[in-house]
Amino acid sequence: MRKLILAAVVFITGNVAAQNNTASNLIEGGKTLVELVRVFKSPKNNMPQQNMVEKKDSCSIKNISDLCIKNNTAKTLLVSLYKRNGNGYDAGVLLMRVLPKNQEYFYELKSGIYKMKLETEEAEIKKVFREGEIKLNACENLVKDIRNE
Repeated sequence: MRKLILAAVVFITGNVAAQNNTASNLIEGGKTLVELVRVFKSPKNNMPQQNMVEKKDSCSIKNISDLCIKNNTAKTLLVSLYKRNGNGYDAGVLLMRVLPKNQEYFYELKSGIYKMKLETEEAEIKKVFREGEIKLNACENLVKDIRNE
């Protein structure tokens, strides 16, 4: 037991003798504190920044989406799309014929509000089956299921 206590006393005295005086410890601590304050007060644009690359899908860049028309009726449908422009509609009309129990697509439509008109043809006479407006959001591929009700 004496040997253990003697070894501890020798070790502690050796460490105390190796230390510098307390004034130099205070000076070194002050230098460290000044460096920390300098780092925290420096402008953020001087700090190195990580390159944050935001991934964007091509549909969000182009502001487009797709529209699928599923015809679950027994008649052929004639689909007309008119893009809304303010209070009116654009002159360009998108037309598509969808056969019974089939589906067709409009690809890469600009997002916005469209007037959709569904017509049936019987003996060369067109009858309006449904008419209304739909809203297309970018990257939101919409599927319209048309059924007899």
